[in-house]
Amino acid sequence: MELIEKIKRLPHSRIAEVEAFVDSVLRKPALDRKAIDQALTEYALKHGGTDADLDPDLEAAGIEHLLETD
Repeated sequence: MELIEKIKRLPHSRIAEVEAFVDSVLRKPALDRKAIDQALTEYALKHGGTDADLDPDLEAAGIEHLLETD
């Protein structure tokens, strides 16, 4: 069933919810996934192996968890 048909089958009281949701999606800027990927790559290259890389306690907990679930 197509989206429009599904919306038409909704009770009238629910149409306002759908309209509000669509309005919120239209107001929200689209994610630029390529730019996000580039920014994450640049951050990783710049900060990898530094204090900003990973919290030592978190890293130790992750390693401990991996060893326990082996």
